[in-house]
Amino acid sequence: MVPLANRTRNYIIFCMFTFGISTTITNDKDVFAAVEIIGKSFFKFVEIRCEKGHFNYEDKGEIKKLKTMLRKTSLSGISLHPPIWVDIANTEEWMRMKSLREVEKVILVAKRLNIGKVILHPGKSIGDIEKAFASLAELIDFADEWDTRIILENTFPDDFGSHVNELQIISDKFNLPVCVDTSHASAKENILNKFLDIFDSKIEHFHLSDSMMRGSDDHLIPYEGKIVWEPVIEFMAAHEGIAIFEILPMISSDIIENLEKIKSQWENKKICP
Repeated sequence: MVPLANRTRNYIIFCMFTFGISTTITNDKDVFAAVEIIGKSFFKFVEIRCEKGHFNYEDKGEIKKLKTMLRKTSLSGISLHPPIWVDIANTEEWMRMKSLREVEKVILVAKRLNIGKVILHPGKSIGDIEKAFASLAELIDFADEWDTRIILENTFPDDFGSHVNELQIISDKFNLPVCVDTSHASAKENILNKFLDIFDSKIEHFHLSDSMMRGSDDHLIPYEGKIVWEPVIEFMAAHEGIAIFEILPMISSDIIENLEKIKSQWENKKICP
């Protein structure tokens, strides 16, 4: 495998990733507002954020309404994301088991929505690797039973699962694919390229957003922060997968318009003239 920094870059890039948008763009409202907005855009794929108050995923009525809205707007749900508080590596058994049951709920909702992927943080705050192993062994069996695929996402810096080698150990043990969150990988120290080099073909999913690299979880529109995007675009040209723009609602009033422009540029972009 050739490190990204040493790869030839003076050629035409044709992105092989499929682009979508996370419903975090209306994190301050409900999931239906996001689906309505995205449904009017060029985007055809959406990742659903399961957070009570945004999407009450235990409510059968809301699940049915979301399924209907996705069909009417010709959107495809591509993945689900469990609540941010979930911590499957927690050393307190009560919290770990509560988290397991919550992820299982999300897997069942994914099945009802005909969505085949769940993006999962391997932990939160200070986790324990053996607890993560125990949790994932159980969750993978449950997900298999319901035809759902678990994809591991790197967490925010200093949380369990934020370090490259930590995530690699977990991914290798269970042969799980990886979702790289670019904002997380760049929030404190820029280790984004390390994720790209080490995980390579294991990366099947991106959460794309920019960072000011000052230690906060910014989730800005690409090019509003300090991330150098060329290595990511180049990586997507050599692999296949899903790239989800995971943007917070307060960043811009023209989120969709800006993301459509970026999508168009990245799908067929000449990196070096």
